Amino acid sequence: MTGAAFVGLLVAAGCGVDSESTSNTTAATTPMVSLATTATTTNPTNATVAPSETTSVSLKEPSISLPVKPGSTVEGLVHVGGHAIYARCAGDGSPTIVYFAGWSRDRAKRGVATAPGIENALGPGFRVCSYERRNTGRSETVDGTQTPEDVMADVDGFLAALDEDGPFLLLGASFGGLVAAAYAVAHPDSVVGVVLLDSFTGVDYDIDQQQNFQGACLEANRQADAFDSLERLDNCRLAEWVHDRRDREPAVPLLYLAAQDASDRGPEADDTTRKAWVESWSPGTWRVVDAPHWMEKADPELVANAIREVIGLIN
Repeated sequence: MTGAAFVGLLVAAGCGVDSESTSNTTAATTPMVSLATTATTTNPTNATVAPSETTSVSLKEPSISLPVKPGSTVEGLVHVGGHAIYARCAGDGSPTIVYFAGWSRDRAKRGVATAPGIENALGPGFRVCSYERRNTGRSETVDGTQTPEDVMADVDGFLAALDEDGPFLLLGASFGGLVAAAYAVAHPDSVVGVVLLDSFTGVDYDIDQQQNFQGACLEANRQADAFDSLERLDNCRLAEWVHDRRDREPAVPLLYLAAQDASDRGPEADDTTRKAWVESWSPGTWRVVDAPHWMEKADPELVANAIREVIGLIN
């Protein structure tokens, strides 16, 4: 991330200052289908356009033959509303686990690269899908600031392109927890469970409000996020969007794994609000674990066990 203001906010609000792993973990053994062969071009990260404007760059042509064969491993670029998103699905089973990676500061760090570690820890009887948000990794750069609707459209688009129609278990890590919370209120009927890894939550707007909007909603931080960062996403707007739809949260199990070191998710006092939100789910469990903030990279078996636990609670 290039915005100095947001780097400070990450430590204060819980996003972490790391980015996605470039792990060389080997993929599952199912055959690979190539979706594209080339990376995308990029635009300057500080484009001065209105937050509501979105203009895509030239679109790369995927080479996948649809529909996707059930249980096959697919990875590459897919068309999503005028631009291309890099995505991966592997394994077989239901529900489909959708992994939302943390905030990206470096385009060379690729969120999808973490997925094979989770896949291998789970085994072939679980379907795992992941993607790299626009402007990050191998996805295309799109001019303008991302809106909440843009974020959701990209998730909907890549899942539809890969013929994934649910039900879904959401796995959110760090900032990806807020995206998972947004997806849960956007599609409550499609979500059957949630696992969060030391992450942002559906009450981060409430926490910011309690702190007199000195976190993501501080104007300087909003500007850095929306215009100067790699992702160009107004995090305050996304958090408020989730807050305004809290009554749409599905009545499903949620397991929150909290790292013992709370520094990456914000002041320790914030956990009171986060714990209350977690416990409002059906059921909701807050568990402190002996793992670092980026636990999906450090201990994928821990994450796999959490996923199995939540699936065991699904009727």
